[in-house]
Amino acid sequence: MKQKFSWKSFVSFSLAWSFLIILISGIVLYIAPPGRVSNWTNWMLLGFTKAGWQAIHTIFSYTFVVLSIFHLFSFNWKVFLYYFTSKAAQGINKKKELLVSAGLIAIIFVGTHFNLQPFKAVMDFGEWTTESWEVKEEQAPIPHAEILTIRELSGKYVKMSPDSILLLIRGKGLKADSVGQTIQKIGELNNLTPTKVYSIIMPETHTSGVTTEGKPQIQGLGRKTVSDLAKDLGKDVNVVLDILQTNNITAKPEDKIKEIAEKTGKTPTEILKIIEQ
Repeated sequence: MKQKFSWKSFVSFSLAWSFLIILISGIVLYIAPPGRVSNWTNWMLLGFTKAGWQAIHTIFSYTFVVLSIFHLFSFNWKVFLYYFTSKAAQGINKKKELLVSAGLIAIIFVGTHFNLQPFKAVMDFGEWTTESWEVKEEQAPIPHAEILTIRELSGKYVKMSPDSILLLIRGKGLKADSVGQTIQKIGELNNLTPTKVYSIIMPETHTSGVTTEGKPQIQGLGRKTVSDLAKDLGKDVNVVLDILQTNNITAKPEDKIKEIAEKTGKTPTEILKIIEQ
């Protein structure tokens, strides 16, 4: 006799698969490089880009929620209702457990919000892991440079006219339709990473790592400590601390620029400008 299809088992198995995929994608996104690196280098893991992993994580999170609601209200709503009402009644008599559980959740929430230990260590490890992917030789001239068009690249970052850059690209045997195409699109047309396209365009004339004002372009500014930033700017860390103190900003060498900015109500870029001035 042919066994009848069990929708309850189907939903249960689907929930288990969804949970596994959410767990794996969550771990991958925790250790994945920042967008400015993943997009510039076409970073991939197990055949998926970071954007692909983000899509997988999002879609299966929604899938898990929908399946959970379906599983709860289609198959077990009577059991759930009875369990909820009975446990709710018991919970009133379990005031100690109720308060301790609420306190635990509050501690985790507040500790995470104010970046306190041990929650800070978890986030710092994730940031350290993401930063470890970045290779100096593969840094973009600015964050998310892959979305720059040839026209936007000209002048600011490459001392060539848009038409000259286009001719150079075609002269290297690459496909490019117009000066309005982005570095990322040209890479896709030629099966190359934006990094490779950039290096082919200007092996000698590029100004990678330099802003239009000729100052160093700081990568990952918010995650840098005061010591790291001082080193990048070629300044003594004590001088940087004095500059901040003069502007009524108290900081220590190990403080991150992002944390200083949050405490003072400024952006990391504004903190950088204060130091440079």
